Amino acid sequence: MTTFTTDRLHLRPIEVSDLDALVALDSDPEVMRYIGAAPSRDVVARELLPRMRQYADQPFGFFAAEVAGGFIGWFHLRPSVADPTIHELGYRLQRRWWGVGLATEGSLALCLHAFDALGMPAVDACALPENLPSIRVMEKCGMSLIGRLIHPRGGMEVVRYLVTRATFEDRVRPGRVGERT
Repeated sequence: MTTFTTDRLHLRPIEVSDLDALVALDSDPEVMRYIGAAPSRDVVARELLPRMRQYADQPFGFFAAEVAGGFIGWFHLRPSVADPTIHELGYRLQRRWWGVGLATEGSLALCLHAFDALGMPAVDACALPENLPSIRVMEKCGMSLIGRLIHPRGGMEVVRYLVTRATFEDRVRPGRVGERT
């Protein structure tokens, strides 16, 4: 199982035991502001958690984000919905952890993993055009706007950002943002 440790985060594969934490995360209307209505506990257990765990035996997938106090959200690195030859970055954090750089820290660790360990030529990410905080995280990872698409999950028009390996190497690569364990 692939796990990651950054200066402040521990990322580990999502587990069935994360159900209550996932339901609590999605129950915050501000967390779901750009995503949609909060799913019921039954939907999380029956549909979302199995979808998040489908990559459990892969060196990519959905990762629970933890700090010393426990679960604070999740990140994902999975096959892109727009281009199956690359991986897509995503994240969702509890509101109290917004604005302190953890979304960027976890995202950089997963980009580094995508390029170094998985040999991806690029990484992309999507957000609603009005979700400026997420777009700023994408830009801090070296991503640039490449267009819009209708996201297959939810049917919303989103902006798509992408960073190539070369751009990441030239402009972004941190000294050491994460260690794979």
